[in-house]
Amino acid sequence: MNKPNLKKVKEMADKPFPPDKKVRRVEIVMLKFNEAPEIINECINRIVHYTEWPYRLTIYDNRPNTSNTSKAWNKLVRESPCEYIMFIDTDAFVEKTKPCWLTRMMEDIDDKCVVVPMGDKVGGSNKATGAKDYPSFRDQNGIWSGFCFLIKKSILDKIGWFDERFNLYGQDSEFAFRVLKHLGGAQYREDVFIRHLGGYSARKANEEGTFDREADHLYANSLYRILTKQSNK
Repeated sequence: MNKPNLKKVKEMADKPFPPDKKVRRVEIVMLKFNEAPEIINECINRIVHYTEWPYRLTIYDNRPNTSNTSKAWNKLVRESPCEYIMFIDTDAFVEKTKPCWLTRMMEDIDDKCVVVPMGDKVGGSNKATGAKDYPSFRDQNGIWSGFCFLIKKSILDKIGWFDERFNLYGQDSEFAFRVLKHLGGAQYREDVFIRHLGGYSARKANEEGTFDREADHLYANSLYRILTKQSNK
C-alpha cells in the first residue's frame, strides 16, 4: 500500500492563487433588491453551474433606503481587484452553452470594452419592442438594457462612472448613451441569450409599498433626457 504523499499535499496547499488580472478573472456583480428566494437562487445556481470562465461573484444587499444602483455599482467596481466587471440582475438567467456565456462575451471585451448579450423583457429607455418575449437587446438609438452587461473597468476613467443622481432606474441607459458617444457603442453578442424576468423585484416592492416604481421611472426618464440633451450640445 502506497504511503500518502504529504510533501505533495503541502506543495499544493502552499501554491499561491494566480493574480486576478493574470487569469483575466471577471467580477460578477449582483445587487440583491427585493426578489423572492427562489428567483435569486435560480440566478445564482445557473451562474455557478453554467460558467466556465474564471470569476468572482459579489452579491450586494441593495434594498430601498440604502445605496442606489449607481452608488452600489461604483462602490463595488472600485473595491474589485478585477479588470473586467459583469453586472447582472437577480432575475436574469444564463443558459448552458459551449463555450459558456461568459467566455463568449470575453472574446470581444478588450476590443470593444463593453459587451452586451441578447435578452428579453427590457423596459424603460431601453425598450425595443412591445412584445414581451421578443429577444431584444437595444432600442432604435442603440441604447441597451443594463440587466446584464460586461465592461472593462479602465473605460470608466475615460467616459465617466455611473451617474449617482439616478436611483433604481435610468443609470444603465445614460451609461449606454455615453458608451455610444465616446466608444462608438457596445459589442452585441447575438450568440449569448439571457432570459430576463424584467422588473420582478421592483414590482414586488411597489406592491408592498416600499418603493414607488412609477415615480422612479418618471424621475429617471426626465434626468436621462436632461443629461443626454446637455451632452449633445
